[in-house]
Amino acid sequence: MVLGCFWPGGGRGGPRGASERDAASRPLLDTIQHVKDSRHIVVYHRGRYFKVWLYHDGRLLKPREIEQQMQRILDDPSEPQAGEEKLAALTAGDRVPWAKARQTYFSRGKNKQSLDAVEKAAFFVTMDDTEQGYSKKDPLTSMDSYAKSLLHGKCYDRWFDKTFTFIVFKNGKMGLNAEHSWADAPIVGHLWEYVMATDCFQLGYTEDGHCKGDTNPNIPYPTRLQWEIPEECQDVIEESLSLASTLANDVDFHSFPFDAFGKELIKKSRTSPDAFVQLALQLAHYKKTRGQRPLFPLLV
Repeated sequence: MVLGCFWPGGGRGGPRGASERDAASRPLLDTIQHVKDSRHIVVYHRGRYFKVWLYHDGRLLKPREIEQQMQRILDDPSEPQAGEEKLAALTAGDRVPWAKARQTYFSRGKNKQSLDAVEKAAFFVTMDDTEQGYSKKDPLTSMDSYAKSLLHGKCYDRWFDKTFTFIVFKNGKMGLNAEHSWADAPIVGHLWEYVMATDCFQLGYTEDGHCKGDTNPNIPYPTRLQWEIPEECQDVIEESLSLASTLANDVDFHSFPFDAFGKELIKKSRTSPDAFVQLALQLAHYKKTRGQRPLFPLLV
């Protein structure tokens, strides 16, 4: 879809999600916007928003230079502005309050400039202050926590209107939160596989854990986005956060490692991965209930 819109309540008997590139929120209508050329990202760290340019002297930053920019953000001692820390909760709650807040508080001045920076960024990055990932000491609970954090985090530290939020945890574990209406999960999965393979087999790291290459002191520092969020808007943010947190706390997400077999077995069976998992789900359901039920394909 090059250009389109979604009406809440217009699909499969329930609300339709908003998509980035970007989701321009309006009452009763979300529109998809395609940004022609994004040359920056926006990074969220400790309640603050930073704009980070990805190009310098006409070229894309190298991995070590990107690491340098991230370290500059980590070293920044400044505190969040009023209303800034939980701002992204607006994208997690009901769409209409976000649309009205957008029109009232983010349609002019520095708030519009900062919102434009977020929405026109290539993607959104969260430098999360928690530690997540698989733990051999606690293989089940650790995976559940990891999955739920990637799914919704604190409900205010992911920008849910973006195509995806790239999440880096304090202990170096990573993941993505992808907005669904623009693509199915395999699209983002292929992107992530390509990134991980490139990182592992082409780029690499030094013995002390830094990206290979040199820093560049001539690259400008990341820029703090500036906001003026009045108390009335902060009330809307808190209401959106309350709604989103209630929904997030109602999610029962269980994730676990599966090493009985992998994709090679599926390839040998000459069956598509979707069909294979669908058959497994149907078989499990039949064994338990001796009946069959239609299942949503995207369960895979």
